[in-house]
Amino acid sequence: MADARIITDEFISSNAVNSSALSNAKKVSNSGGFRKLCKSADETLIFGDCYGSGSKPYNASVDFSGDTPVFRCSCPSRQIPCKHCLALMYDWTAGKDFAVEEIPEDIARKREKIEKRAEKAASGESTEKAPSKPNKSAAAKKLQKQREGLDLAGSFVHDLLANGIGSVNKAACSQYSTLAKQLGDYYLPEPQAIMNEIIGAVSKLSENPDDSEANNIIALCVRLGSTIKKSRAYIDQKLESGEVLPEDSILYEEMGGIWKLSQLKELGLFRENAEILQLSFTRIDNELRKEFVDEGYWIDLAAGDILRTENIRPYKAVKYIKTDDAKFDLYTVKELCIYPGTINRRIRWEEAESRPAETKDFAQVLSKAESISSAVKNAKNELKNTLSRPYAAVLINFDSIEYTGDGHGVVKCGDETIALREFNDYPGSCSALRLISGVLSGGALLGGLFYDAQQHSFSFSPFSVVTENEIIRL
Repeated sequence: MADARIITDEFISSNAVNSSALSNAKKVSNSGGFRKLCKSADETLIFGDCYGSGSKPYNASVDFSGDTPVFRCSCPSRQIPCKHCLALMYDWTAGKDFAVEEIPEDIARKREKIEKRAEKAASGESTEKAPSKPNKSAAAKKLQKQREGLDLAGSFVHDLLANGIGSVNKAACSQYSTLAKQLGDYYLPEPQAIMNEIIGAVSKLSENPDDSEANNIIALCVRLGSTIKKSRAYIDQKLESGEVLPEDSILYEEMGGIWKLSQLKELGLFRENAEILQLSFTRIDNELRKEFVDEGYWIDLAAGDILRTENIRPYKAVKYIKTDDAKFDLYTVKELCIYPGTINRRIRWEEAESRPAETKDFAQVLSKAESISSAVKNAKNELKNTLSRPYAAVLINFDSIEYTGDGHGVVKCGDETIALREFNDYPGSCSALRLISGVLSGGALLGGLFYDAQQHSFSFSPFSVVTENEIIRL
C-alpha cells in the first residue's frame, strides 16, 4: 500500500488537470490557505481545511489506501484533483507540519465501501455490469454510413483537382467548408480534418500564390485520396466478410475510430511489465483542427523501439481534459497497450510504477541507438505510406555536431552525415542544439527524419540529446 511519501513535484504535476490548476495551487499553498493540516498515523491519508473567500472552509484530502490515489474536496470545482488537493500536496512537499489525527468519519465510510467492493470482486462476486457484447448490426450500419461519406470526400478531391487548385476563390472555399461540415455526419473526423486543412491552405494560396503552399496542397490531396481509396477497400472487405468489428489495422483510427484499451488487449496489442523512458515532450497547437496535442516520445528499454503518447484536447473541451506533461522518471507499466502501426506506435496504459532514471538506464538507451543510414532506410519505407505521419522519430548515434559557413548544422557519425532542419512542431530545437554542441562529445540524438522537398533529401529535426548521464531536451 502506498502512502503520502510518494508525493513529489512530478507526482503532483502528473496528476494535475492543467498548468493553470498547478499555478493556482501554488498560490494557495504559498499564501497559507490551509490553516489546518492533518495526516493519518500510517500516512495513507493527508487532509485539511482550506480557507478562501467563502464563510466555510473547503475540506480537501488525498487518500492512498487503494490501488490509486483518491482526491476529494468539498469545493464545487469539476476538476479532479482540484487546486485545493494540489495545494495540500504542495504543502506536504514543502515540509509543513501535518498533525496526526483520526481519519474523518466520512472518509472512513467511503474507504469501507471501497473495501467491500474489493472483497466482492476477490470472492468472484461481480460488482460491475458485464461488458456489453459488441453490436455487429450497429457496426455494419456505421461502416455503410462511412462508405457514403467517403464518396462525398472523393467528390471534393475530384472537383478540386479538376478545376485546378489555383482557380479556387472565396466562394468556392465557402462551399467546400460547408461540404466538410457535412462530413461530420458520416463518422469520418480524420478525412474531415484533412479536408479542412486543404481548404485552409487553398484559401491562403488564393491570397498569396506560393509554390511551396501549392506543393503542400497537392500532398494533402494525395493523402486524402489515398485515405479514401484504402478506406473504401477496407469497408467493402469488412461488409462482404461480415467481420465488421475493429481489427489490427491503422485504417480503423484513420477513419476516426477510437480504440478502447479493452479492444487493444483483446487483439493482443500489449506488452507486460514494459520499462519505458520519455525522451522528449512538446505541446502542439493545431489551429486547423482546433485542438491541443500533448505529444511525448518514449523508448522501450527492452525492445528499443520509439513509441508515442498523444493526449488530444479539443479547444471546446480543454477545461475538462487533463493536460499531459513531461515525464523524467523511468516507468514500469503493468500492461502497455500499443496501437496498430509500424514506426512510432501510439501507447496508452492504466497502471504504472515509477522511479528516478539512473545511469544504467541512459546506457541502455544509448545501446539502442542506430546508425544514420539504418534510420534513413527504415524511415524511407515508412514515409512511402501516404497514411504515415510526416516524419519518423528515430534515435541515432552521433560523434559530433558541425556547422557549415552558412550556419546550417550537420550530424556526423563516422563517415555518415545528415543535415539538421527544424520541423514545425519543434521550433527552436536546432538553435538550442547549436548552443550546446560545443560541449557534446558523442551520444545519441532523438529527432524526426523527414523528406525535405525543397532540398530533395532527408533531413533531421532534433528533439533531444541522450548522453551517459542525462537526457537534454531541446
